[in-house]
Amino acid sequence: MEGNIMVSVLCTAYNHEKFIKDAIEGVVSQKTNFKYELIIHDDASTDGTAKVIKEYENKYPEVIRTVIQTENQYQRCNIYQAFLFPIIKGKYVAFCEGDDFWTDPDKLQKQVDILETHGTYSMCMHNAVKQNYETGMESLLDTFPEDGVYSQAEQVRAGLGTDFPAFASYMVRAGLLDGMPDFFLASKVLDYPLRQYFANCGEVYYFKKPMSVYRVSTPQSYMKKTSESQLFYNNYTVEMIRFFENFNRYTLGVFSDILKCKIVSDYFGFCLSIPEKEGITKALELGLDASLAEECYQCLSPKHLDSSILELSRQTGQRFIYGTGRLAPVCKAQMELAGIGFEGFVVSDGQMKAELAEGRKVYYLSEVLKMSPNPGFVLAVQPINAGAVEEVLKRNHIENYCMPYRAGNY
Repeated sequence: MEGNIMVSVLCTAYNHEKFIKDAIEGVVSQKTNFKYELIIHDDASTDGTAKVIKEYENKYPEVIRTVIQTENQYQRCNIYQAFLFPIIKGKYVAFCEGDDFWTDPDKLQKQVDILETHGTYSMCMHNAVKQNYETGMESLLDTFPEDGVYSQAEQVRAGLGTDFPAFASYMVRAGLLDGMPDFFLASKVLDYPLRQYFANCGEVYYFKKPMSVYRVSTPQSYMKKTSESQLFYNNYTVEMIRFFENFNRYTLGVFSDILKCKIVSDYFGFCLSIPEKEGITKALELGLDASLAEECYQCLSPKHLDSSILELSRQTGQRFIYGTGRLAPVCKAQMELAGIGFEGFVVSDGQMKAELAEGRKVYYLSEVLKMSPNPGFVLAVQPINAGAVEEVLKRNHIENYCMPYRAGNY
């Protein structure tokens, strides 16, 4: 840390010409009683992103520093580890990717004040608005219910089956970065691993007030790529399996139940994104658990129908598939092949949804409860998400449901 800069704000951009102005304006408009810097990394954008960044650098030369690549570095390294962490000057580090933006001019001041006051806090974060770029729909992430410190166990669970805290809400102690094991930075996805590292280093404070916007479904976003490319998603699941296995060892198995459930869920994701023969070969080559992969493939087979679905079909008049993710079309195909009808798909109230999925209507749960006297629900969700859905059903006094997609005792 150098000089009197209190916070280094890190921003990564690639083809964010439509968004980068919002990201930069949200940072330079901060009202603070300390100095901060904004370091922007452009990964050889092919649109006008770099031009916009340079214009702002010229306008705010005392605040903005830039790293402008002439060749794309994304596949070669972790951008933060290779180019950004080594050059920060602040006592604290904050983040805002190029397609997100801050909305509260007092955000940095509030976060610095809480970290300066509480030396045991390793990190703080806040609520955010989730904005769908394609539809314009907005909702609050609401990861936690109120201001305060949440335990490491709660941090581990947050984002696994629930909405996770937005990366643009993070502020961490820069001095702790030096001790971070490499496996936390091995995945292209940084937000969850980084939060777990800092939660393991100290307490994490959460502000209930939303102070940023997290855009989803933007053209260059990581999650957008996972939805558009089976190979990209498959490689993502491999990265996540390896991270959670390493993290489970790092934390000495204290959170083993939740982490193993997430690992099984990622094995389902792995199997959903690659044909079985190719997938088993890849699993063996990469040292993954091929027997667990085989169990998942068996569960996903079009000819397989879990006995719990048969039992539900005998008990209920109208059935619905709960969820519209990757398991939903698998469930639909299995039920149709077995001659078991269903009325449509269901998502929890408040979730973003399309009108149709697989050619069938998508309902909110409240709509189903108004129209059907005895509905039954087949949970077409991965094990890590099943608990959260089950809680929603129990709050609505629903007992007729089944969870057929399980493996490895989860």
